[in-house]
Amino acid sequence: MLMQQKAYAEGLRALVLYTAWVQDQIRLHPDDDRLERRNGLLLPLVKGYASERAYEYLATSLQVFGGSGYTQDYPIEQYIRDAKIDTIYEGTTGIQALDLFFRKIARDQGETLAALAAEIVEFVKGGIGDDLLAVEREQLAVLLDDTQTQLGSLVEDLMASLAGEKERLYEVGLHTNAILESVAEVVIAWQMLRQAEVAIGKVDEHPFYRGKVESARWFIKDVGPKIAARRDAATAEDGALMEVPIEAF
Repeated sequence: MLMQQKAYAEGLRALVLYTAWVQDQIRLHPDDDRLERRNGLLLPLVKGYASERAYEYLATSLQVFGGSGYTQDYPIEQYIRDAKIDTIYEGTTGIQALDLFFRKIARDQGETLAALAAEIVEFVKGGIGDDLLAVEREQLAVLLDDTQTQLGSLVEDLMASLAGEKERLYEVGLHTNAILESVAEVVIAWQMLRQAEVAIGKVDEHPFYRGKVESARWFIKDVGPKIAARRDAATAEDGALMEVPIEAF
């Protein structure tokens, strides 16, 4: 539970800082439209994914404290109440996920996401010599491949809906939250491994550096099965849920 909190806190911070760096680049290169589009792609991840995970792992933090965490002896109970609004205002997570898929990926014909994926692939190939992160690079490649397969299923459903099978559009909507989660986790895993690449040569200097490496390794192992499950769910989607009558709820 402690590693969950550490890894996700560091991962979310890495996502926010990377997005902030992209915004800095926009200020430095105002004529580069690619930077604006990358910023647009990242914003739903920060707003949607980060707010959901922050709320989730604040609850984990309260659980670590036990009964005392539920009281006002510690500030966790207030943090949970305060953090929940982040998943709601300025567009709920569901709205952010729809924005990511339809506006930032489909409307863009996947160009911005493909450019980001290409950078991740370059990182995967970047290990040289006795690479201490070789296993993790391979795992990151699998995460990216599974996410692209998941996305491909949604694109296939979207194209079918445009070709006349209108009900297939529902199959997209049933999985937009899931694709937001997978894309966010791939970007976070990439950024955490970039940090681990810097830290791994200093693990004997201070426990902080060991912590950066171990949290990156743990995060990739944690999200791998989740992304694979979302991939399989998107591939197997048949839209049956939309046939359930309202009265059944």
